[in-house]
Amino acid sequence: MSGHNTRNKNKRPRANDESSAGPSRAVLKRIHSTGAVTADDIRQLYNVCKPVCQGCHGNTKDSPNCFCGLVPAGTGGARKTGLWQKLTEHVRGLGPDPSSDLRESTETPAGLTNLGATCYANSILQCLYMNTSFRSGIFSLEPDTLEKHPVLDQLARLFVQLHSSKMAFIDSAPFIKTLELDNGVQQDSHEFLTLFLSLLERSLSHSKVPGAKAIVQHLFRGSVSHVTRCSSCGRDSEASSKMEDFYELELNIKGLNNLEESLDDYLSVEALNGDNQYSCESCQKRVDATRCIKLRSLPPVVNFQLKRYVFLPKTTTKKKISSSFSFPGQLDMGKRLSDPSSNYTYDLTAILIHKGSAANSGHYVAHIKDESNGQWWEFDDECVSKLGCHPFGEKPGKSSDKADQKSQGTSTEGSTANGNNRSNHQGAPTSAVVEMFSSTDAYMLMYKRSSKYDNGVESNNIVEANNSSLPHHLLDEIDALNASCVKECEEYKSKKDSFLASVTERRQEVKSVLTEAPVTPDDDSYFWISADWLRQWADSATPPSSIDNSPIQCEHGKVPASKVTSMKRLSAKAWEKLLLKYGGGPTLSKDDVCMECLKDGAKTAVSADVYRDRKAAFKSLAEAALAGSIPEGPCNFVSKAWLTHWLRRKNVDANSDADNGPTSALRCSHGSLLPEHAPGAKRVSVPESLWMFLYETNSAKKGDDIVTFPSDCQPCELCDQKLSVVASVEDNLRAMKQKQRQRHEKLVSGKGLALHPGQKYYLVPSSWLSEWRAYITATGKKLLPEPQSLEAAIHSLKCEKHSRLLQRPLDLVCKRGSITQKTSNTDGLSIISESDWKAFSEEWNVAHANGICAEIVFSKSSQDKLHDSPEARVILDEDPDQSINDANGDLEDSRPNVITDPEVCEECIGEIESCALVERLNYQNEDIQVYLVRGKEAPKSIREASLAVPVTDRRTSKRSRRTTTGNLISLKVSGSTTVYQLKLMIWESLGIVKENQKLHKGPLEIEDDFATLADKGIFPGDVLWVKDSEMFENRDIADEISGQKSDVLPAEEGFRGTLLTSSVSTQLCQDIVLSE
Repeated sequence: MSGHNTRNKNKRPRANDESSAGPSRAVLKRIHSTGAVTADDIRQLYNVCKPVCQGCHGNTKDSPNCFCGLVPAGTGGARKTGLWQKLTEHVRGLGPDPSSDLRESTETPAGLTNLGATCYANSILQCLYMNTSFRSGIFSLEPDTLEKHPVLDQLARLFVQLHSSKMAFIDSAPFIKTLELDNGVQQDSHEFLTLFLSLLERSLSHSKVPGAKAIVQHLFRGSVSHVTRCSSCGRDSEASSKMEDFYELELNIKGLNNLEESLDDYLSVEALNGDNQYSCESCQKRVDATRCIKLRSLPPVVNFQLKRYVFLPKTTTKKKISSSFSFPGQLDMGKRLSDPSSNYTYDLTAILIHKGSAANSGHYVAHIKDESNGQWWEFDDECVSKLGCHPFGEKPGKSSDKADQKSQGTSTEGSTANGNNRSNHQGAPTSAVVEMFSSTDAYMLMYKRSSKYDNGVESNNIVEANNSSLPHHLLDEIDALNASCVKECEEYKSKKDSFLASVTERRQEVKSVLTEAPVTPDDDSYFWISADWLRQWADSATPPSSIDNSPIQCEHGKVPASKVTSMKRLSAKAWEKLLLKYGGGPTLSKDDVCMECLKDGAKTAVSADVYRDRKAAFKSLAEAALAGSIPEGPCNFVSKAWLTHWLRRKNVDANSDADNGPTSALRCSHGSLLPEHAPGAKRVSVPESLWMFLYETNSAKKGDDIVTFPSDCQPCELCDQKLSVVASVEDNLRAMKQKQRQRHEKLVSGKGLALHPGQKYYLVPSSWLSEWRAYITATGKKLLPEPQSLEAAIHSLKCEKHSRLLQRPLDLVCKRGSITQKTSNTDGLSIISESDWKAFSEEWNVAHANGICAEIVFSKSSQDKLHDSPEARVILDEDPDQSINDANGDLEDSRPNVITDPEVCEECIGEIESCALVERLNYQNEDIQVYLVRGKEAPKSIREASLAVPVTDRRTSKRSRRTTTGNLISLKVSGSTTVYQLKLMIWESLGIVKENQKLHKGPLEIEDDFATLADKGIFPGDVLWVKDSEMFENRDIADEISGQKSDVLPAEEGFRGTLLTSSVSTQLCQDIVLSE
């Protein structure tokens, strides 16, 4: 039962498929024989008779009536490119939509652009801007002050844009540039706030607006005193009465759980005793005392700086504390004042968050409450997100910072440190519920005094700014910027609408024309059009300028049948539409078929048929010639390889070795016949009739390469002589190699030579011996170069300084009473017999006396045992083999040695080996392998893998392989890589923390993390093994890597070189000079 036909209906038939090409070939034969072309012939040759396609998967080239696939199928069909791609892709090509950068309204806060690493500044600026009192103070500055102080001017401009701009985010570059900050360096946000407030305080002091002049002091400045009290007399030190200003309170969080505990720690009483006693002025001696901090006054806005970073003296770096820390939504600070008050309740207004594990990297975001409506917002540079009524969002689990939604049922009263010792401040019981929040990344907390208690700023007549209260010159600028944004959005929308309309119009045009394009086979009113042009027109948003039918024209300006796969048959109505709109041409109708091309094609087709018929007739003659049959009558030589390819060739148009001509491989450089024993010159004799056919059919293509060589033609004498000389040399070389193989049969075989004490041997370099063995055993086309001169090889073994040997003989092996030498193809000296050296001296022209002599001896004690006994001496003289067998029991603990003449130069060899070792250890980016042992101990193969001599070119796997006893990984290391760095790589690949890694090379454990792999003798290709002790808990490698990176960072520059670190700003200095 036959299977289903799976051939694609649109698959083109092969050129030599007789069944498909039969009708067209028959038509061409009839045209060639009669010379007449009928209408039916044209319909068949131009495929006009093919039916109009409906619903093909693609556009077929074989049918000029097929217009399928030029438009995507279905109502929503789309393509990746061109006219029919999705409209969203078309719109994307117009560029970004400026309206997407607009904010919904000025009620929604705007973001700030991050210029690289300026998130620390962005978060602080947003905290300051969202403080309405501070914002109003900046807006109230007079233009003269802004003009004289660039920082204030840029800050005011930035705040005005954040307030009234239609943009969703504001460019912070002018402000950052004015402060001369490096936008590619991450800085500490707390340090930035401290220095920035100090700079603002100095700059604002020149303002004449009362509320703005001291806005920083009024909002952020409080006071504390450091009180030291003598335990003997009870008096405070003189310094205790001094008041110190603060702009933020730095609180410890290490080991503490919440803000109340941190404040208790900040205000706690410290005992001064022992070596740390206080020198009391009243008591006139060193006495015990106490020391504490007292809060004297609190500002309207209290900034709590959480000390998330601790200094590590060992590495001189900072490490982040990532423990969870809780803080309340409302905080009573009145009980912590030195003079307690009930009017100091503060609300949480901002949380500065640092995301990341390292102090010098990571990302800052700010969660800030809008004072006008109590909504919380997340400010993440350009992105501003609404959080709702809670600082970490309404949805639990939105981030690692989750609001503690559970109500705290306990009272807000608690212990405080007021005065010189810790006491419990008894507040009135309250039923108020304090909402608590916790975070692992909170870095700074901002609390603002409740408005019903806040009188400190109201007296300055600072109110919330609206557009009418903005600086007039800045208001004009922001209005111009907003108008420009609106205009840009309108222009983009107009451009977008116009473009989409043009795309829609083009699509309708294409569909309209292609709907009218098909023509039935019986319709004689049609026109030819280039399929490539039509395809480009139907698929391009911007159509071609004019119709181009030149690709489907022949040299006579008509339409040839050979171009039928490159053109389409278009209805008159569709053609008129295209021609009227696009012009071009030329117009090619049904009457423009090329008769001349048809007749030429018919002639060519008939000629091809004649060629195939004649080739089939001569095929038996060619096969007989290749089989060795010598024909009768005149014959000619043809290349045997060429004739073989000619017989196998089916497609005449495909490239083949038969294209070179039947005798091109037989012609020498002198133009004569090559001798048959020349490479590639094998030939066969073919009959004269076959030769004439081959000559006729190939002379048109390769006329210059075809030379007739009759079968009685003599080869070129010059080439014959040259080949004879070469053959003679090769014969002599083969004879020489054969002679050496016979004389050195054991050396050629590579079998070990049995060695005996007391006999004389000679030494040759192992590398030379290996090259010699490969040279004399090479046969056929595998010719190897002659090895180095033996005399030069022997001479290179001796050092110039001492005339001793620069290489050692290979080690000896004593096994079962027989002594042999280890083998090597590259290193050391190999032992050969005296007869072999004598033969080498003759064959390689080396003086016999120049050889390196060798003798086998045992250690001195063993040698005395052997020679002091008469039996041993007799055994040695008569039968050396027997002497070794009999003495083997006495010499179990001794090893045979090789004594050389001249001696081995240990001094020079030591220097060479030292240099080589240093060079080998100075490797870069090479592979080693590490095996993770899961059982009690590593397999023996792993323990002994790196104890052998390292091989620099050994191949190692690039992938991790899992075995029954562990994992094998490949790592890229250098000689300068430290053990610590290697352990980090193992940690990253296998997940074993470095403290748990027991790393070994062979049986030895690799210790000292600061040592390099070169120090530990670890070479490329070594196999190390590691076990997991599981003594320490697993932790994230990111913390370790960030700490490692910080070790190599240069000393922190901070804000050095910026306006923030200038005691007096540059502009202020200029003002002072001008005023003077």
